[in-house]
Amino acid sequence: MSIDQNIPTVSVIIPLYNKARVISGTLGSVLSQSFQDFEIIIIDDGSTDGGDQIAADLDPRVNVVRQANAGPGAARNRGLAMARGELVTFLDADDEWLPGFLERAIQALRDYPQCGAFTAAFMVEPQGFNRWESLGFNEGPWALSPSMSRHEIFSCLFSFHSVTAVYRRSVAIDAGGHHEERCTFGEDIPFWMRVLLRHPIYRHLHPLGIYNTAYSELGLGKRAVAPIEPVLLDPGIVRASCPPELNRVLELWLAKHACRAAFVQISAGNPSAAEDLIERFPNINRLRLDYIKLKLKLISAKILISRNYLNI
Repeated sequence: MSIDQNIPTVSVIIPLYNKARVISGTLGSVLSQSFQDFEIIIIDDGSTDGGDQIAADLDPRVNVVRQANAGPGAARNRGLAMARGELVTFLDADDEWLPGFLERAIQALRDYPQCGAFTAAFMVEPQGFNRWESLGFNEGPWALSPSMSRHEIFSCLFSFHSVTAVYRRSVAIDAGGHHEERCTFGEDIPFWMRVLLRHPIYRHLHPLGIYNTAYSELGLGKRAVAPIEPVLLDPGIVRASCPPELNRVLELWLAKHACRAAFVQISAGNPSAAEDLIERFPNINRLRLDYIKLKLKLISAKILISRNYLNI
């Protein structure tokens, strides 16, 4: 896609923090791509385990830039500012691509210029399942619409994961980059939602990446300790990007996301945070069955806390 032979088609941006054990595998999956016109920008976010040197020694195409620890969002944004490619992709330092990922993404974005991003299914390991398998997605261009069903609204964010998303660089810049403020959980969600609210995307149904949860501090199965995400602490960061015709879609999605977060907070022993979410996102009560379950779980949690207090 790039006309200038000195400018790569794709900029691969990898935030790195203490992943010395796995960074070679991640980089190996990039270097073995069937499409080779890319640059690799690694933003080392203050690693102390030598992973930055492992990456720098692996291949001359790997550009390692070191910075004081500022969090993954800041690392991704610095990589985006340095990127020269027409397309950009953000790969976590413990995830991997299948060999045809970039080739398929570039072909789709070339064939469908109206799409601002490409996303694909991925395998979750070591659990061994395809995250998209039961979501009912169709292959091809897709966009949010005012008439979409609740199922489509609630599952729309599953279209994105850093392991299998490629963006037009102009789209990524327009979306404002990733949330910073040293956030380590959900810092990419406002970015994804701003892309979805403004652009069609291309969804590819066959897995082209591997999301490794074993090395993720807040991966699947570890969400009970997850903090509340930036998009719920400050929903204005996505509301400001929402076209008027998609207000209903966004508010229902926020309510569902807040409901899920409230369940997590109750399970983590923090019912007051769950109550705060219910108060700040009143559309949760439109979720009916989920809302009833949430209120019952909240009552049970309060009773348990009261009993424990009386037994002290």
